[in-house]
Amino acid sequence: MKALSIVLAIAFFVIAVLYWIGALQIGAHEPGPHHKHAVLFAGLAILCLIWFRFQSASPSRGLR
Repeated sequence: MKALSIVLAIAFFVIAVLYWIGALQIGAHEPGPHHKHAVLFAGLAILCLIWFRFQSASPSRGLR
């Protein structure tokens, strides 16, 4: 699961950059950059990095 979180984070950051520069137009009705979409995908990438951090944390004491 750790590898999946890193792969998704990288993919979401790439998609965010593509939306920011206007190269990606999936689901967009107007041409040009879509900054709201870029912010959304950047947020998803950050959430994936947080998920990675929780995966790499030591196990809880109560679950032993």
